Amino acid sequence: MAKTKKKDTFEARLVRLEEIVRRLEQENPSLESGVALFKEGLDLTRLCRKQLEDAGHEVKVLSQGTFKDFETQDEDHGD
Repeated sequence: MAKTKKKDTFEARLVRLEEIVRRLEQENPSLESGVALFKEGLDLTRLCRKQLEDAGHEVKVLSQGTFKDFETQDEDHGD
């Protein structure tokens, strides 16, 4: 499987993961093919998890001031 720029997107990785799961569940691949698909799925899962963690961190950093303002407003109203 050739690496392309499109495969670097989170969405493309999810599509590939879904394809791997479908193939493992429905096609009954050979042992070698099944292990290769499983390894690819693990790699994709790690990459997706890293992308999600990075995005979550970025959102948290970008919105820290907003969250502090919101918390202060809640405390002022006694909510």
